[in-house]
Amino acid sequence: ILAYGINLTGRVNCETGFSFSYFLGEERPLAATLEDMLDNTVFIDNDSRAMAYGEYICGAGNGERNMLFINLSWGLGMGMILDGKLSYGKSGFSGEIGHFPFKDNDIMCRCGKIGCLETVASGSAIHRFFTERLKEGRASVLRPKFERHEEITLDEIIDALAEEDVLAIEATEVTGRELGRAIAGLINIFNPELVVIGGKLTVAKDYLMLPIMGAINKYSLIIVSKDTTVKFSRLGSKGGALGACMLSRSKLLGLV
Repeated sequence: ILAYGINLTGRVNCETGFSFSYFLGEERPLAATLEDMLDNTVFIDNDSRAMAYGEYICGAGNGERNMLFINLSWGLGMGMILDGKLSYGKSGFSGEIGHFPFKDNDIMCRCGKIGCLETVASGSAIHRFFTERLKEGRASVLRPKFERHEEITLDEIIDALAEEDVLAIEATEVTGRELGRAIAGLINIFNPELVVIGGKLTVAKDYLMLPIMGAINKYSLIIVSKDTTVKFSRLGSKGGALGACMLSRSKLLGLV
């Protein structure tokens, strides 16, 4: 074993080894602490960025020089391949699309700001939309559980899609439209060859992709978006692990 690659949610500075989402109670880089524990080199990186690199190297990527990866799970993140290189930004925090000030909706995001894109386009947004409609009296296969005052999870809402639950479909479509509108803006800015959508919610398939594409067609500049392909992740749940592995290899070899 030459190195360990670990991907984490939130803000990660892969150059310094600091994670600003996970603290160990000491002023020491998380990567250095893990190196002591594992007795080997450790590279840490943001999960969305690792997933993007995994798709680029051995997933949905196919030689594109400009690729955006959208990580649609409980939250919303992004990794960017620009001109053939993984983009980090000045401090390693690029790609925080979930915290783009997108809506004037007075909904507080988990980052502490109000109106972030994540409040309307994420697993947490689907969960909030779904439970709010149940409180309004909407029908669903999960209503009996709601009336028993039992917690309804995001996984259960996703599973309800397979039963053609109308409320689950509606919640997913709302998120798809909002995400598609945001992707339209990204396409207008970056003009990428490829946009890959990964993360937990991709199991929704057409319930998610159709509203995404509808919004992209509505809000993007056709002369720009006509050269962009939008597809789901090929690596699925393995994307983060494979991406972290590929990043470790590339960093050891000085490729990134």
